[in-house]
Amino acid sequence: MRVVVPCVAIALLAACQPPVPNDRGGGVGFESYGAYQKRRALEAKMAVLPANGPVNQLPVAPAPSSAAALMQQSQSTIATAPPDSVAQPDAGQPAGMAPAAAAPTAEMMPADNTGISDEQDFSAVASRETIASDKERIEQNKAQFQQIAPTELPQRKGSSAGPDLIEYAINAPNRLGQPYYKRGRSLFGNSERACARFNTPEEAQMAFLKAGGPQRDRKNLDPDGDGFACYWDPTPFQKVRG
Repeated sequence: MRVVVPCVAIALLAACQPPVPNDRGGGVGFESYGAYQKRRALEAKMAVLPANGPVNQLPVAPAPSSAAALMQQSQSTIATAPPDSVAQPDAGQPAGMAPAAAAPTAEMMPADNTGISDEQDFSAVASRETIASDKERIEQNKAQFQQIAPTELPQRKGSSAGPDLIEYAINAPNRLGQPYYKRGRSLFGNSERACARFNTPEEAQMAFLKAGGPQRDRKNLDPDGDGFACYWDPTPFQKVRG
């Protein structure tokens, strides 16, 4: 009797304890492994299916109710836009003008060779010329050729007429720096001041010859008596004479 009472108490306690789940047959959580596999397959299938609504749909701002609101919205859009998104006008294009249309390419434009000779194109010349016609054209060019004989230069008249420096240099009996004409006692300093009134030595030589040179030197432009005023150099012209 003493043994039976403890056994009955142990049996009652065991009956009150909840059953222990079977870890060997269960999946994640407290469901069975088969139910877990079905749930994972259903979740994978639902992830592949597209959503009912549009993907990545941007929110649309409400339309402005007035002109002031529209201007404010435009300014805020330009201020927040990145630099590359705003179209920059061309530097060579005036402000306020739309960009010009693209120039037509070579395929669009018809070829216009008007006025360009095709004499260097052998096929083009051979299609319209023969040896006989080419010879005839050469003879015509020879007949039209005119050779003009050289003539003397016309004499200058009016205010531009004056001594010919080239002729004077070629016919001069001496060279630059060789005294040939008699001169009085003149100072070279005064001659330099007199030459300073002229822009070029050629201009001084012309004035010297017009004033009676080379025999006379009224303007004190040729103190050494070589016949060449203010260091005007006749050497380049005299070399032609030899």
